[in-house]
Amino acid sequence: MATDDNGAERRRLPRVAVDEGLECQLEVRTKIRLVDISLSGALLASDAQLPVGTRAQLRAGVGPAPFSPEVQVKRHVDRSKSEAQSGLGAVFTGMDDRSRKSLEEFLRKASE
Repeated sequence: MATDDNGAERRRLPRVAVDEGLECQLEVRTKIRLVDISLSGALLASDAQLPVGTRAQLRAGVGPAPFSPEVQVKRHVDRSKSEAQSGLGAVFTGMDDRSRKSLEEFLRKASE
């Protein structure tokens, strides 16, 4: 039970334990930096320590249209000692046509 410094109960209403099988999602926003990108995934730099397996929605401006793929963190990447942010290797797990076209256009122009 949560109590204050005088030992008095702080909660206004009682809490009830839930079954272990109840799964929840917590929506968290964090800024990341796009280090490199391909058709299948990207290397991201982040102050947040996201565990392998984390799924997220990436929003970036890589081309003329909005780019908003679903990604999954697959690995942590060692970065140079001067880089404070951790590296996250992520794969694209879902992408709408507009995002795919935007990415393809960006990659085409970058390789010229």
